[in-house]
Amino acid sequence: MTFFHVLTTEFLKLRRTKITWILGATYCVGPLMLSLMMLILKNPDLARKMGLLATKAELMAGTADWPTYLSLVPMILMAGMIVLGIVEAFVFGREYAEGTAKNMLTLPISRGTFVAAKLLVAAVWFIAMYGIVYVESIVLGFLVGLPGFSTHLLIENAVIAGRLAWQVLLLGSVPAWIAIIGRGYLAPVGFAVFALLLGNLFAHTGWGPWFPWSIVLLTSDAAGQGNPTIGVGSVVVLLVLLTGCAIGAFISLDRADNTQ
Repeated sequence: MTFFHVLTTEFLKLRRTKITWILGATYCVGPLMLSLMMLILKNPDLARKMGLLATKAELMAGTADWPTYLSLVPMILMAGMIVLGIVEAFVFGREYAEGTAKNMLTLPISRGTFVAAKLLVAAVWFIAMYGIVYVESIVLGFLVGLPGFSTHLLIENAVIAGRLAWQVLLLGSVPAWIAIIGRGYLAPVGFAVFALLLGNLFAHTGWGPWFPWSIVLLTSDAAGQGNPTIGVGSVVVLLVLLTGCAIGAFISLDRADNTQ
């Protein structure tokens, strides 16, 4: 059995599960909420009817226009850190939760092949959802009828969205490794939430550009203004993390026995 066969099998398993659609639909809620806030700000009469929700929209956004809207879109995309954690937890942890890990480990295939195939499947799954959410955000912006649109503004925002996408992907090997070590779903999902909280904490310190999960927050401006900026060193940190945890995932799976 080649890498292609393993990869095809992983995609087939993904296609036959409902979690693909459930997680994608959940991720798509973010742009809906953001566009609703813009709609409330744009229509004062509707704002008065919405009461406290209108007040919250004013505090979070302030102005209903494309520059404001696009500045908030990366904060929706940034939630991809948790989404990817759930993806990796499912792709790697389901073998243990469903009791099929012992069967997988007895196959005459390099265990590194399984790690590589699962990481690739998780990456494709996440990028598909990420792309849908971004396109949804832009379409909703047009449907709401926000003023101040410009192609230049959209291109700048798309560049930021692309940068966020690969930064989040470089974090993907961490929950994958944790899923193998923890032998299930809970550990990697819990870690993804905890890492996001830590990232928010470190983003407000001088260590932000060197802490992997803070790097994503700083890129999306979710940490707020006046925080450190990321540079080449931040990219190196993410690459080292990806490589180290991918190797750790391979070693952990390679040393596992089929009683797991």
